[in-house]
Amino acid sequence: LTVLPLPTASASVSPTTICSNSSATFTLTGTPNATVTYNINGGANQTVTLNGAGTATISGTYTANTTLNIVSVASAGTPSCVNPQTSSVTLTVLPLPTASASVSPTTICSNSSATFTLTGTPNATVTYNINGGANQTVTLNGAGTATISGTYTANTTLNIVSVASAGTPSCVNPQTSSVTLTVLPLPTASASVSPTTICSNSSATFTLTGTPNATVTYNINGGANQTVTLNGAGT
Repeated sequence: LTVLPLPTASASVSPTTICSNSSATFTLTGTPNATVTYNINGGANQTVTLNGAGTATISGTYTANTTLNIVSVASAGTPSCVNPQTSSVTLTVLPLPTASASVSPTTICSNSSATFTLTGTPNATVTYNINGGANQTVTLNGAGTATISGTYTANTTLNIVSVASAGTPSCVNPQTSSVTLTVLPLPTASASVSPTTICSNSSATFTLTGTPNATVTYNINGGANQTVTLNGAGT
């Protein structure tokens, strides 16, 4: 009596951890020419036949953790021996890191301060630039935030270029977004008088000229401060 051994198969995956939307390869190793029945994440059963060296590969691009479950192994030839062998291997898929930017306050006067806040995946490194200039980096803290403060004299846009996660592998998300700080120019005013010289008890007119609709605080001969509002033409 000839007794055939039951076929066997095992599964591995390389690499074992990837970033979302990256590739990995599951390798089935076992009895040469055997047919392996398996499923992905408990879905419908599929089959693959091992080659003469006893291997088969299943490659793909993955966006979430993926488990290959071996259901059974059937040998080639007659009779075909079926081994209801169960085993599995899991591919770990890391999500891509993210970040967004905000600024407070959103509008300031020239030479005032504002703070840009980056919020996203904890410990990720954010690559950004200011007004399209040279790229810079900042690392988010354990709570997923980082701040960039300064004094600004013109409209300023912070552009996020990409986000890289901590750890191995480091997943890079070429995410682009931006936020703009509006910087208002300081109002101006100047004074003139006509005529510049008069006789006592004669009339003259001081004219204030500057930013339309601005309110000018002034005094006469160092006395109490008074205010006047420039008209739409700035006088």
